[in-house]
Amino acid sequence: MSASIEFYVNEFKSRIMNYMVSSVPRTLETVYEQIKEELIQQDDGHQELKYLEQAYVFVHKEIVGKQLVLKD
Repeated sequence: MSASIEFYVNEFKSRIMNYMVSSVPRTLETVYEQIKEELIQQDDGHQELKYLEQAYVFVHKEIVGKQLVLKD
């Protein structure tokens, strides 16, 4: 796993843990969409989106136990 993918894996886990104790919990998909929107607003976010998607698939499999297939 590359450092960039690992960064997003850690970002997912961190946000999920923070939302678990908040009054408004968020789903993994919601966290994914939130980070994705942040990257889209950046000029150089295209490559980062690929890393984010790979991290999302990894974290989803880790939590749910099944491989997620993203639709383009």
